[in-house]
Amino acid sequence: MSNSQKSNGYSSVGGVARARGLLAHDAVTEGAAVGHPGNRDSPKKEFPTLNPFIHNLQLTTLQKAQIAVMTVTVFPIRLVLIGICLLFAWFFACLSLIGRSKEDEMKPMTGWRRSVRPLAVFFSRALFFVAGFHWVSVKGKRATSAEAPILAAAPHSSYMDALPVTYLGLTSVVAKTEAESVPFFGTLTKFTQPVLVSREDSSSRQSTIREIQRRAAARGEWPQIIIFTEGTCTNRSCLINFKPGAFIPGVPVQPVCLKYSNRLDTITWTWKGPKAFNILWLTLCQFHSSLEIEFLPVYVPGEEEKQDVKLFGRNVRAQMARALGVPTTENSFEDGQAMMNAAENLNLPIAEDLVHINRIVRQFGIAANVLKEQLSGLCTAAQSSAPSVTLHEFAAHLKSPPTSSHLKELFMFYQKAGENVVDLRKYVIVLYLLSLPPFVDEFLQFCFKVYDRNQKGFLVAAELCDLLMALGLPLSAVDLLATSSNGPTSGDGPTSGDGPTLKISYEIFKATAKKLQEYDRLFGVDHSADKRRKNKTASDAEKAKHE
Repeated sequence: MSNSQKSNGYSSVGGVARARGLLAHDAVTEGAAVGHPGNRDSPKKEFPTLNPFIHNLQLTTLQKAQIAVMTVTVFPIRLVLIGICLLFAWFFACLSLIGRSKEDEMKPMTGWRRSVRPLAVFFSRALFFVAGFHWVSVKGKRATSAEAPILAAAPHSSYMDALPVTYLGLTSVVAKTEAESVPFFGTLTKFTQPVLVSREDSSSRQSTIREIQRRAAARGEWPQIIIFTEGTCTNRSCLINFKPGAFIPGVPVQPVCLKYSNRLDTITWTWKGPKAFNILWLTLCQFHSSLEIEFLPVYVPGEEEKQDVKLFGRNVRAQMARALGVPTTENSFEDGQAMMNAAENLNLPIAEDLVHINRIVRQFGIAANVLKEQLSGLCTAAQSSAPSVTLHEFAAHLKSPPTSSHLKELFMFYQKAGENVVDLRKYVIVLYLLSLPPFVDEFLQFCFKVYDRNQKGFLVAAELCDLLMALGLPLSAVDLLATSSNGPTSGDGPTSGDGPTLKISYEIFKATAKKLQEYDRLFGVDHSADKRRKNKTASDAEKAKHE
């Protein structure tokens, strides 16, 4: 590299270093507003930064040593004892279900079948005892089935929430249809006389609502139905939107708050975090795991709440949030799903933003086809104009009034710290993830297109730095390109200082990034899965044509 190149702004090592410093400073202060490390006391943002679908479990050296010792001592013993307890619980559940017809399943258990319940409950509770849940703390008083046919439980954070169901005498649950097919546990689920629901089948949901209404109207004949009102597992940092199932019948409900207070949270099993077996393994390697169940006073809905299910749910959620000492957020199951669809394919930090953006777009009421239409226009706008836009300019691009509360919330999410502008390009690439299948190569090529101002056909170093920061990736590829003796440069492109500027195409960036370990999360994966997804998408499109 010549001396002139070395002194050339972003195309030199020093220039890239300066770019890294400036951009890192912006990212730290801006990140505070969106839940990334930085100045968390920024006065500019009031946007809720909690992501309820992520659980980062970090172990201290002492905790690692404890788990290592208990893995070879306590863990196998507990696992065997759990197996024995499960076998006995399953046996008594099977015994009570023998000979039950479809007609019998529409009635509450009575007679000798009901007398078997205490035995199944005993061994189910023993299962959790040997797992380390030696006692359960209880606050408040449980209402009877006649007083409150429905128990609204939250937060729902793990399959360990089977413990409160067990403590409540294996009372009826609302469970996914597939739950009955799980070996051993499926029989125990069936034993509770569950109300089954399929997320994929809309008619199944209506049937579920009717069944809940039918049982609630029986006034005490059926066991209480416990419903985990969030409809998915979270990290307990807040209460997300409650599903309407518990509130549609319009009958009194008793809120039930669940608190796991271990110093090391090995319980949480949410969208992004430790896998199911790791949760079991780490929990069995704790001396004791605690659970507190708090029964709040029965909530009797007023006439307005009976007519407005959402209002009923919000009021119950507010009462539970106060008791738990946590905030509420309007996130839902669909937002976690959007995040994981992107994270599974891309493995980029930006996927976590989808939890918030999907919620805001959903509240906007923007349909999928409208999102795709917006994407094309916004991409052109991001290329041809200055990337930083004001609230009114942002509103004009989104064809929304600047007074819209949802637009303002979206603007604040991307607002640059200390400034009243947002980077339109960041919103455009997230909009892509919401609108189209996130295949790695196509997504990155689209990002290059968006950050290629004036459609030059390549990025300069400053533009690539902006893009990598937006994606949450390190800037080491820019350093390597700048220090390379045969780095791609041009004397006729945009320049900074007295030398030519780096011209970085997507192909050049990809080839360079593959040499660096920091980009393994992006290119170090098996892209055969990418090809399979593409083939499936093409196959589905072909089927749709024939249909």
